[in-house]
Amino acid sequence: MKFFIVLFLAALAHSAWAAEPLPGKQVIERVDRLMRSLPRLSGEARKQAISDLYDIEKSKEPGEADAVLYFGYDVTQNVDGTRTLTPKPDRNEVLSKAIPALISAIDDAEGVNNKAWWILIFLQTDCPPPQRAVWEAWWKKAGPTLFATKPDR
Repeated sequence: MKFFIVLFLAALAHSAWAAEPLPGKQVIERVDRLMRSLPRLSGEARKQAISDLYDIEKSKEPGEADAVLYFGYDVTQNVDGTRTLTPKPDRNEVLSKAIPALISAIDDAEGVNNKAWWILIFLQTDCPPPQRAVWEAWWKKAGPTLFATKPDR
């Protein structure tokens, strides 16, 4: 039950997306650097990068929290208040490496307090519970399709 309450609160927090300003260039660049660094970091350095991403996601600065949600997209504010997301060419390439790094950082004992889990649920549309084995199975099944990269030509 606690899991579903957390999900509801997360959805509620992002239900007013159109009312919030877009993330600024600096926070977008910071999220990009952190995401790209995740696969090559380990131990405390990886924990720190995940903590930094989590802090951005939970930021109270207008628009800043959406920088993780919008990672890998060009975001355009439309006249009607909606937003158009256009994936950047290397989005899937980066996420196909960053998501397994985040999954490896899930500690089942932390449950819904796990920072890597929070980042994962905002990066894609599924929301498995905060258990590493469940996320590994999800990645094995859905990851190659959702985050397919283009072959080199």
